[in-house]
Amino acid sequence: MHYQTAYSWVRQGTLPARKTPRGYEVSEGDVRDLLARRAAGAAPPQQVHVRDWAAQATRLYAALATGDEAQARRDFARLAAGVPLSQLCDQLIAPALRQVGVAWAAGELSIAHEHRATAICERLIAAEVHQPQGRPRGVAVTVTPPGERHALPAVMAAACLREDHWQVHHLAADLPVPEVIALAAQTGANLVVLSSATTEAARLAVREAREIRAQLPAVRVLVGRQGDTLSRLRELAKTPVPPPRTK
Repeated sequence: MHYQTAYSWVRQGTLPARKTPRGYEVSEGDVRDLLARRAAGAAPPQQVHVRDWAAQATRLYAALATGDEAQARRDFARLAAGVPLSQLCDQLIAPALRQVGVAWAAGELSIAHEHRATAICERLIAAEVHQPQGRPRGVAVTVTPPGERHALPAVMAAACLREDHWQVHHLAADLPVPEVIALAAQTGANLVVLSSATTEAARLAVREAREIRAQLPAVRVLVGRQGDTLSRLRELAKTPVPPPRTK
């Protein structure tokens, strides 16, 4: 078969391979295993059709508001069996947490309830995060700007990028800019994503992005704001860094 076919299998993680200076090295055993799987026929991936995302988000909100993590896990795992994790974050977790925020603003939930709901969502995402095999699309760093202690947006960004075959170094929340720059340089990152949940944090993230671009002009720096979607992040992450302007 054409070598590009084999390369696509390596890129997708279908055929395990080891990177070498001249290309990729595969084992005879892995090739035989792949041949056997192709001869037997692979079952198509399960698909879950969700007719009413708003109802699903309200159901998750009810579990989060009462701290019923077991129910939240059951509902989330059922959907995760056939829905991409990034879509679950955009259409299920984010709307449910917006309902939590509305309830907190109305005095129906306390800050403790909000923290509990966020922590449950972090665990739901962590249980479904898997790094696909094969060659990574690139190296990314995810973090929040200094002073932003809401870590969940960066957690969601990291999960989305991993699902899209990025190698991700997730630095959690509230990290000084020089530390982010140093680790991005050390890991050879192609992308830095600064996530924020508040308007003030978004302003700080824009300023931090300028600092990072000044030190690492070849690295694409994206600033995530409240309301941004992971599908949009996925598309922006693939856009090449524009060349520097000449004076």
